[in-house]
Amino acid sequence: MSRKRNRMEIIANILEECKGGIKKTRLMYKTNLSYRLFCKYTRLLEKKGLITFVDNEYRLTAKGYDYLNRVKEYINLMKKLKEMRESLDDLKDEKQLIKR
Repeated sequence: MSRKRNRMEIIANILEECKGGIKKTRLMYKTNLSYRLFCKYTRLLEKKGLITFVDNEYRLTAKGYDYLNRVKEYINLMKKLKEMRESLDDLKDEKQLIKR
C-alpha cells in the first residue's frame, strides 16, 4: 500500500513536470491529481509566480526553478533524517537486547 503524498511532494511533482512546458491535461495525468486538486495547486503556483500558463502550456519560471531545487534539497534532507532516526532506533533495540 502506498502512502499519500504531502503538499510539498505534490508541489515538487507539479514543478518538475512543468520544466519543459506541458499541456494542462497532460500535467493533471502526470501528477495524478483530481481536477479539483489540480486547479487548487496550479492557481496557487501561478499566484506565487512559480509557474506560468503561456501558449496553452504550463511552464516553470526562474523563481519556480529556484524553489524546486530548494524543495528537492529539503526532501532529501528529510529522507536522510528519517534514515538516521531508524538507525538510532535499531541501535536502541540492539542495546536493549544486549542488556537482557
